Amino acid sequence: MAPPVINRLPIISNLLKWFKGDELTIDNPLFRLHHQASTFVIMFGLLFIFLENHLDGRAIICQGGDQYARSYCWIHGTAYIRPHLQGKATGCFVDQSKIDSPEDAPVTAYYLWLPFLLTFCFGFAKFPRSIWRNFLEGNMIRNIIQDRDPSTIAQNFFDFRPRYARYHFYFGFCEFLNLFMVFLSVVITDALLLGKFWTYGREVLNYIWSVKHVGEDGKYLTHDPMCELFPTEVACYIRIGATTGSIDRSNYLCILSNNLFNQKYFLVLWLWWLSISILSVLGIIYRLARIAVPDLSRSILMRRVKAWRLENLELTGADCFVLDMLAVNIPHNIMDQVLAEIGKKSLLKADYDSVDNHNQTLPLKSTTAL
Repeated sequence: MAPPVINRLPIISNLLKWFKGDELTIDNPLFRLHHQASTFVIMFGLLFIFLENHLDGRAIICQGGDQYARSYCWIHGTAYIRPHLQGKATGCFVDQSKIDSPEDAPVTAYYLWLPFLLTFCFGFAKFPRSIWRNFLEGNMIRNIIQDRDPSTIAQNFFDFRPRYARYHFYFGFCEFLNLFMVFLSVVITDALLLGKFWTYGREVLNYIWSVKHVGEDGKYLTHDPMCELFPTEVACYIRIGATTGSIDRSNYLCILSNNLFNQKYFLVLWLWWLSISILSVLGIIYRLARIAVPDLSRSILMRRVKAWRLENLELTGADCFVLDMLAVNIPHNIMDQVLAEIGKKSLLKADYDSVDNHNQTLPLKSTTAL
């Protein structure tokens, strides 16, 4: 049988490995939103913007400009558009009504760096997962269930028990690290986009939901915030030394068609980061509650397994967290047997400790000679 087409494309095959889960589940759905869903969203934008910027020869088109002018304007950025030229090409330009002079116009030269920005964001989204899987998790779950025999799994559960509190804490730390990486991505994106990204989504949504007013010239009186961050109509000035020793200055009106995609994509990215940040804050509160309140962890575990198996077991929050991980990775019938074995071993250990404590408290008989 012919091999699958995907195996014939090693580049795509290697990329898909980043989104595949592990053989065993060692995290939770919120964790997977960060290292799988977020990386997919970022990778989609990264590939699309990279292809547009570097493989599309029409990334920037300048009226009356040659290849040199296009390359210069693309590399060095764009700035002030004279009022009589605004809106002549696409109508989507940076609002310059509040600037004092043309020299104060912001220079937008960050389009070239967007693929590199998203590459860093991709790495940030993957970093906590890599730390957890390669350094902190330590193959704990794999070592416990390496033998599918319920009695062996139960014994392994007790053997690794001293590490569970630290294991649970490390997992909570990585969940916090996920939230921090989202915050770091937003800060770096906002810095590259000249401080316009932090409130970008809110401003765009307010603009979409607001009532639009049209002036006498037929133009909207409210400026589109998408055009503030990613204008499609820009101006470019080129200064070249002339043979007379003076400076030749040329002005071009250019179109950045790629920004039509950038406008929508970074709105989706802003909304995604906001949503996952809110979920992550709730997840951290939930994790702290599970660490501090063992009964909460017990009740959550009881939803996965038969409740009567846990009635006589003294379990900490970390114990319940590990058992919850085991319940995800082994069949329900085997998990039920594991809990039964854990219950038996707990009772035997309790009886042994009781007898040992009883022997230690018995009074010593007098050995004084008659």
